[in-house]
Amino acid sequence: MKKTMFLSLALGLATAAPVMAVNYDLYISGSTAFRVNAHDACGKLFDTIQTGNNGTGAAASSDSRWTMTGTCVNSGLTSGSDTLTIHALWTGSVQGLSAMLNKDQLVFLASGANGNPTLVTNSSSLAFSDVFSSPTLDPLPSGSFTETKVAVQPFVFVRSKGPGGVQSINNVTWQQLNTLLGASGGSAPLSYFTGNQNDHGTNIYLVHRSLDSGTRVTTVQEAQYVGSILVNYYDSVGDAYSPATTNMGPAAFGPGYVGGGDVKTVLNFANPGNQAIGYLSFADAKGVGPANWANMLAFNGQYPILNYTNGITAPTTNDFQPVYTGKYSFWAFEIIASPKTGQWGTYTDQNLSFSQLTAIINKLKGTGVGSIDNEIANSGSARTAIRLSEMQVSRPAVGGVISP
Repeated sequence: MKKTMFLSLALGLATAAPVMAVNYDLYISGSTAFRVNAHDACGKLFDTIQTGNNGTGAAASSDSRWTMTGTCVNSGLTSGSDTLTIHALWTGSVQGLSAMLNKDQLVFLASGANGNPTLVTNSSSLAFSDVFSSPTLDPLPSGSFTETKVAVQPFVFVRSKGPGGVQSINNVTWQQLNTLLGASGGSAPLSYFTGNQNDHGTNIYLVHRSLDSGTRVTTVQEAQYVGSILVNYYDSVGDAYSPATTNMGPAAFGPGYVGGGDVKTVLNFANPGNQAIGYLSFADAKGVGPANWANMLAFNGQYPILNYTNGITAPTTNDFQPVYTGKYSFWAFEIIASPKTGQWGTYTDQNLSFSQLTAIINKLKGTGVGSIDNEIANSGSARTAIRLSEMQVSRPAVGGVISP
């Protein structure tokens, strides 16, 4: 009798053993230009959250690599004590698409909490991109991947902080952009912008991203330019630009600055020899110049926001009416690219099921809390992207003709 009771009790205890919590992982790569909006939307998916970056502690929206870990019960992404960890690595739109397609093993943060980062190597689960994959180095097969619009990403030209002639540039035309892209020296005389023959002896350089950049793809497509491009790097010690002889990032993506933050750093050198303009996302352009968006240039005579005066802080409210009505054309659709069902099964280092991946993407591309749309709508007057529902015009492809 006692033996029977003991066995029954032992079996009961074994049955009541707690179920171990599971941690699921989502690996995001891609767009540096959209990293602020993606970071903020991802953070809203969690009920409880612990974040980390490369070493200073909590993740910031401008970081190029971060993690977020926590429960997402209210979002329906986890249940009970299960957790989700989002690992983000913003290497550029084209590199993100290529890495996902080729299952490249990227070095993500496993955890960056408490300023003590650890690393993990994995393939990407999905990629954010400023452009559709069709004009990039690695077009995604439509039968294996999905590319979904989630927002509109405005781009702008900005001038450097170098004193002198560059400060007289307020506008870039389509023809001037073509010249800068195609010029043998990657530059053009200042007189080409000012109309003053006395400016002919000063060269204005175009600061480029590398080929893994959706911003660069958009710029080239906007100009409808076909041909080789000479990239120049700025030497802040020698205070001069010279043709690139090395790549800043992976060799496959050629010469050019890897991130928008790198271009921003270069343009912010206030040295006499820094006579240059560059192309950036609207978010990154905020940090170039003496005040917010102070060095932003018009493109074909138009700014992306209303009531902007060159050389001073932008209006307190970023009204993108020129973009969504079709007057300002330097923009692209922001997309989420991800594997379809059959393709997902070939990613052997992912611990999410396809239904879990789909649920996360549906949250991000939806309209509720944790969506890109909702984050833009609630980002305040200084927002840096545009909701799809606001657009009164569209275009069939990157740099394509705008139509109502």
